[in-house]
Amino acid sequence: MALPALAMLWCGTAAFAEETGRVDWKRVARLRPDLKVLVQVKSKEPISLKDLALLSDRGLQPADRDPGLVLGLSTAVFQTKMEKWREGNWLPPHMEGKLLERFYMSGIYRVAFKVKADGYVGPLTIEVTAPRDGFGRRLGYSAYVVRPECESKMRTDSAGNRWLSAQFQEVRAEQTIRFHFGFDYEVDVAELLKHDLLLADAPVGNEIPTEVSGFLKPGYKIDPRMPAALSWAASGGAGPVDARKEWKRLTKFIEKSVTYDQAKRAAYFGGKMVYADLDMMYQEISETLAGGKGCCPDTVLLECAFLRARGIPCLTAGRFGHFFSIVYLAGRGWMSTSVTPTEIPLLLSPGPDHVPYQRWTPRIPLKTTLWEARVRIDMMEE
Repeated sequence: MALPALAMLWCGTAAFAEETGRVDWKRVARLRPDLKVLVQVKSKEPISLKDLALLSDRGLQPADRDPGLVLGLSTAVFQTKMEKWREGNWLPPHMEGKLLERFYMSGIYRVAFKVKADGYVGPLTIEVTAPRDGFGRRLGYSAYVVRPECESKMRTDSAGNRWLSAQFQEVRAEQTIRFHFGFDYEVDVAELLKHDLLLADAPVGNEIPTEVSGFLKPGYKIDPRMPAALSWAASGGAGPVDARKEWKRLTKFIEKSVTYDQAKRAAYFGGKMVYADLDMMYQEISETLAGGKGCCPDTVLLECAFLRARGIPCLTAGRFGHFFSIVYLAGRGWMSTSVTPTEIPLLLSPGPDHVPYQRWTPRIPLKTTLWEARVRIDMMEE
C-alpha cells in the first residue's frame, strides 16, 4: 500500500547517533547547549528535601511530577538544559545520573471550550487534533473521551494528523465542552535528534524533490513574494543555500524585529481569548512586522514565508504549547527548528497553507478555557 505523500518525506535524514546507537552528547552540548534533556538520577539514600533544593540550585527539576512526589524515592527523572549538565559532575556523592536516550512517556492531554455566543441554542461540530506520531516518537496507546457525550469519530489526514470530530446536536451559550486524550509514546532521543536542524550535517547538493517543491509555494497567510520576505532573502547573497545557516540568520532577524507578545499568550492560556475561528489567532505577517510584536502562531508564518522566499521548503507544525517550522535540508530530509524530548506532537501542515489545530462549525464565538497536558516518564529496561 502506498504511503501518503507527506509521510514519505520524513525519510533519508543524516545519521546522528554513533554506530553503537548512543547519542554523541559532546556534539549536542557544543551545537545545542540549550537543548532540554532528561536525567535519570539514582540515589543510595531516599531523596530528601535537601537533595531537591541542591538539585534545583544546579538546574535540575523533576521532569514529570510535583517535587513533593519525588521525596523518598531512590530513582527519579529530572530535566535540565544540556549546558547545565555538561558543566561537570556535581551531583551529591550518594547520587549518580545519566542522560536518558530512550523512555516511555504517557499522559493525558485536555482541551475545554465555553460557548460565548449570546443566546445561542443549536448544533456545533468541533474538530480537535489528537496526539500523533512524530520524529523519534511512536504513539502506542491512544484513547479519548468527550463531555458531554455525543457522536464522535477519529480520522487521519494525508500528513498523518489525527482529527477528532465531535458532533453536538445542541449546545447552549455558556456551556462547556471537554476533550480528554490519553496517550503513550515510545521516545528514541537519538532518532529525534536526527531531525534537529541545528544538529544536522551539511546539505548534500541543492536539489529539491518534486514532492517537496510544493512547500516553496505561497500559502494562506504565507506569502514568500511579499517585499519584506524578498528583501530578507536577497540580503543572504548568491550561491548555494544552507538551511541551517539561513535559519540562524532568520532567527537573528526575528529577535531584532519582533518582541514576543506575552500578553497575547497569557490571555489565551488564561482563558480570556474568544474566537469565532481559531485562524484569528494567526495574525498577518505584515501586522507582525508593523507592530513588532507576536507569538509563535504569528512568527511561524513569518518563518515559512521568509524561508520559502530564500528557496527553502518550509511547513508549519505544532506541538502542545508551541508552533514552529519544519524545513527541508537538501539531501538530508525534513528537519525541525524546535526539538524537545518531552513534546506532544499534534499537527503538521499537509501543504503550503498553515492549519489551525482546532476548527468548528458554525463559526460561533468560543473561548478556550483549558489547554493542558500531564505526562509521566518511565525508563526502558536496558
